[in-house]
Amino acid sequence: MFQIFILSVSMRFDLKDLELFVATAETGSIAKAAERCHTVASAISKRLSDLEAVYGTALLVRSSKGVAPTPAGLALLARARVVLHQARQLDGELRSYSAGIRGQIRVFANISAIVEFLPSALASFLTAHPEIQVELEEQVSGAVAQAVADNLADLGIVSEVPAGHDLVLIPFREDELVLLVPPDHPLALRKRIDFRDALEFDFIGLHSDSALHYRLLRAAADAERALYLKVRVTSFDAVCAMVAAGLGIGVVPRGATTPYTGSLGLVSLPLNDAWARRRLHLCVRSLEGLSAAARLLLDHLVAGRI
Repeated sequence: MFQIFILSVSMRFDLKDLELFVATAETGSIAKAAERCHTVASAISKRLSDLEAVYGTALLVRSSKGVAPTPAGLALLARARVVLHQARQLDGELRSYSAGIRGQIRVFANISAIVEFLPSALASFLTAHPEIQVELEEQVSGAVAQAVADNLADLGIVSEVPAGHDLVLIPFREDELVLLVPPDHPLALRKRIDFRDALEFDFIGLHSDSALHYRLLRAAADAERALYLKVRVTSFDAVCAMVAAGLGIGVVPRGATTPYTGSLGLVSLPLNDAWARRRLHLCVRSLEGLSAAARLLLDHLVAGRI
């Protein structure tokens, strides 16, 4: 006679526990987590203590400066982010059916792709598939790759391929970086320019986490020159506006300069440097793991690159 054993698994935490833990770990403060999650700090502290008691290990190190994850906490943080993302994705997909939507795709992309290539590509895709919803989030290339690796994004677009990520990479488009200068600038009469020749002037730069910022720093170091940043901003539009105001010159993708070279008379100079021509890549965790909607978008983007 055979006996059948049924294994009953009960979870010792719920999604709210994970949400509160992630908020606390990311903000480094129970008080800030309470603000983010619209709850009281004492309730968060109690739930986190209960979670630590259940598993018999410390998840957070508490000090006068705030809190920080322990090694066990870091392991939980990585998994919790994925679980919460998947739970939100499931909730959104189920809710979308009642609204007539038949799929959701979360895309992380660097600013070059968003400015130059995605507007027309997404417009044609959503015209063909109005039942699908796309969430687009701007991130630097390293964060894009990490989000795809962590399953926080279905599809990513990066301008530089970060090391240490086991992702499927598909060539997407090429973009060209140009030097943008005001019409009365000493360089405005040039037809083309080497980047090193522009380094005697003040620059408008992007934030320090951007791939382009690191690229310009490397290029300046290779030229044995310094890169003088007068102002740092967070978007190519802001770079163009600062250049138009005469605060400096900037390196931006050619596609980002179009509205400004016409309306403000700014001058766009091609750079002779090989690094100024970049290959953008689509990246996914695996082709087999894509949802039907995400695969449709990937195929659309790949077909549109030709």
